Order: sequence, then C-alpha cells, then structure tokens
Amino acid sequence: MALACHEASRVRQHKIGYTLWPASFELTEPGAFLDEALDEAECLGVDSVEIPLFCTRVIADGRLLEPAVREMERSTAGRRVAYSLHGMLSINLMDQAEHIPLHEQVARANIELATRLGAPSLVLHCGLADPEHGEPLDDAYARQRDSLSKLGDFAAQHDVLLCIENIWNFDGRETALPGRLAQELASLDHASIRATVDFAHAALQCHLMGADLIEEIRALAPFVHHIHLNDCYGSEKAVSIALPAEALAYGSGDLHLPIGWGNLPFERLLTEPAYPDIVLTLNQELHPTYWYALADDVTEIRRLALLMAGSR
Repeated sequence: MALACHEASRVRQHKIGYTLWPASFELTEPGAFLDEALDEAECLGVDSVEIPLFCTRVIADGRLLEPAVREMERSTAGRRVAYSLHGMLSINLMDQAEHIPLHEQVARANIELATRLGAPSLVLHCGLADPEHGEPLDDAYARQRDSLSKLGDFAAQHDVLLCIENIWNFDGRETALPGRLAQELASLDHASIRATVDFAHAALQCHLMGADLIEEIRALAPFVHHIHLNDCYGSEKAVSIALPAEALAYGSGDLHLPIGWGNLPFERLLTEPAYPDIVLTLNQELHPTYWYALADDVTEIRRLALLMAGSR
C-alpha cells in the first residue's frame, strides 16, 4: 500500500473511514497486514477503519482463537484511528431454527472481539430466509428478533453497539428492504441495536423489489448509526457473467466501486433522509481492485461528510 499522508481537518460532525480489505480477502498475517494498513489510514487522516472479521481466522468453533486475537490487539493498540468491526457474513439469524444457536455463539464471539479491540460498534448483516423451506417469512423474522434481543443484551454488557446492515437477496433467499428492517428495529426497540445503511445493497434490493430507493432510506434513516458507502449501478443484470471481474463491464451487482464511478445519488441519500442527531460514521467499502483510487475516494467522502453536516 502506498502511503499518501494527508493533513486532514477534523472539524466536522461526521467521522469518515474505510474498510481494511486485504487483496486476497484473506487476512493471513493479521499483525503484518494491520501494521501496514493502519499506517496508511493514519497518513490519509481518516477517523476510523473497519476491520472485516469475515477475512480473518480469529474465531474457532464459536470461540476466540487467543494467539490470533493477541496479534490483532498488538497491531491495533495505541493508534490514532478508531475502529469498527464487520461481523462474519455467515451469521444468519433468519436461518433454520436448528442452526440459530450456533449463529448466536459465533455472533457473541464477534462481540467479545469488538471489546478486545476497543471497537464500540459491530456491523452484522440482516438475515436471509430460504423460501424453499416453505415456512412463513414472518417466522424467520421472529427468530431474528428473538436472537437480536438476546445479542443486544450481550452487546450491552460489553459496551458494544450492534449495527444491523440491510443487504439484498443476491442468491434468491429473502431479506428485508430498508423499510422492513426499520420496522424490525422499531419492534425490537433495543438501546444497543441500531442500523448500518448500505446504499448499494439498498439500491440493488429496491431494483429487485420495485421499491423507491429514497423512500426506503427515509424509513431506515432514524435508526442509522453507521453508513456504508460504495458505488454501483443499482441493478443486477439478467445475463450470465463468466468471471467476477466482468461484472463491472455489465454494470451488474454489488461492485464496491469508488464513489462517483457508478450512478448512486449519494448527495440525495445523505442529505434528504432525517438521520439521527448523533455522530455518524461514513465508511467506504472499497474493493481492493480499486485501492489505487483510495486517496481520491477519501477526499470525496470528506466532501460528502461536510455536505451532510451542512444539510442538517
């Protein structure tokens, strides 16, 4: 990673940062990777970074793997940036009932790791329900609410805020539009559970379901604590794509592009909905393929953060 030090003004309402994605999506040497990645983040002057637990091997059979955790603790201690964690993608609280205890165990380990690394927030994906099992979708949502209530209590004991992220049914399973996620969070009404809004996921799900993107974000906005920024073209094309890299050529799917490289209306998405009057973090999830554009992307995130603050 090339370092490009930046003297950033920290006089702003919203924090900015990005996810530390290794090029191979496999954080094989946690200490070595984090040392270099955090040096770069400090030089770029961002407020925070998000550590993707789904790229790590620090949890084994639902429990923390101590040698790996200690190596991550060493690398993250004493830095000038704050942390958030993105929980493991396989955690699915709308899965079949017999799998829920294991998902909860892994989620608790994610929460414990957030505490160990001094990360006050943990992002967990909203659940996915498989329609092939034939059960009512509301039953899967009820399981998720029950699990989140228990995990919220556990998170509160560890001073961690769970931020539930809207996703999209990329594989045919059912998941919530942002407005439905808002309904679920309102029903839970748990002080340790808020939302992460991912605009790309929202655009893709709205396209699939024929919903209005801005209206769906308006519904979720009051619950949002954390924002995922990355660009795409807001649709998955109904063609067969041979290789993952070729999805860009077709403008298809969740591309994790630099801001402005796709067509998402970020200025409207950040200024029109009524977000809470708290400090929000704008976190870019930039695909490692485009890491050469990171410095320019940070500049654009900083501009959007100031625009968002000014609109309020």
